[in-house]
Amino acid sequence: MPTSFLLLILLISGVLSEPISSFFDGQDIRNECKTRLDRRLTGFSGLLYSHSKYGKDTYNASRNCVLMIVSPLGYQVRVRALEFDVSRRNGRACDTDTLHLFDHETNIDPESPIPTRYDDIISPGPIIGQFCGEMENRILNESTNNAMTLWWHSNPTSTRYSKGFKLHWTSFRVPSNGVCNSREFSCGNGECIPRDLACDKYADCLNGEDLIHSRQLAANCQNIELDPLTTVSGAFVLLSSAVLILSCCFITVCLFCLCRTGKTETSVKGTPQTQTPSPDFKPEPPQFYPPSPPKIPPPSVANSYTPRKHNHFDGPFTHSDGSGFHVRVPIPQYPPEGEYTYVRNDVHRNLI
Repeated sequence: MPTSFLLLILLISGVLSEPISSFFDGQDIRNECKTRLDRRLTGFSGLLYSHSKYGKDTYNASRNCVLMIVSPLGYQVRVRALEFDVSRRNGRACDTDTLHLFDHETNIDPESPIPTRYDDIISPGPIIGQFCGEMENRILNESTNNAMTLWWHSNPTSTRYSKGFKLHWTSFRVPSNGVCNSREFSCGNGECIPRDLACDKYADCLNGEDLIHSRQLAANCQNIELDPLTTVSGAFVLLSSAVLILSCCFITVCLFCLCRTGKTETSVKGTPQTQTPSPDFKPEPPQFYPPSPPKIPPPSVANSYTPRKHNHFDGPFTHSDGSGFHVRVPIPQYPPEGEYTYVRNDVHRNLI
């Protein structure tokens, strides 16, 4: 319960510290375009847009909108153009669509009622600026007292390509003794702004001193956005992010190299390699049997010859030593050269 309550307080303080948005040409009663000086914006700061559809569509043509910005008594009003895009005809002076600024010569009580009759309307004072064209983050002007009147005028033939404008107005004061009170933030240039304005994301000081985070922390701001380049915690987050990104890149490179190495080894294994046999190389016997010789039918037995196992004396006649008899010398039988040789010799004997 206490934690939820604290978060709610911080959320409310963050919302309240942001400036309120208003529109010159809006769609509700509070932001209705007024042609007379009977509309006021009061407070310490705020955002003012040219029309309610700013950023989505161009501003409307044929408009004459007037309003007064009133700060608390003792403060002055400063208007800054954050974004400004208003049609300018051929680069000439602002004679068509124009934003006019007027400076009130007297203080206006923000609590006083708005005049209801036209005759009671206070004069807006002298003109202190008129603006058109394009600009960004530029100070338009500041009031002498606590009130400034703005008049937004657009012609019937306004261009359809201009966005309009976004203004930021704020309150400041310059004390005579140069000392800010306890509820104010010192800008360092002699200006003082309400402390709450130092905790938003817009420059309320002329020199932008209220956007320095160390100054905001010193002012006990609770809802500021930390810059990773100017805060310790932000630097730690930035460093951690860099380490994480580098680690991911390193892992990716390693995986890529491993994949390439695996593909190379596979290609090397698949390539046939030729080797020169050594002198002592002995080929292995084949793992199959040679084909059998063709089967030859047995010889005919018409001559009733039966082969017997005895020596055939088919050799020539020779004289024996010291006798007159002639004897046949058997032809030496050599081992067959092969199965085919054996079959051939056997057939030959049978024929003889």
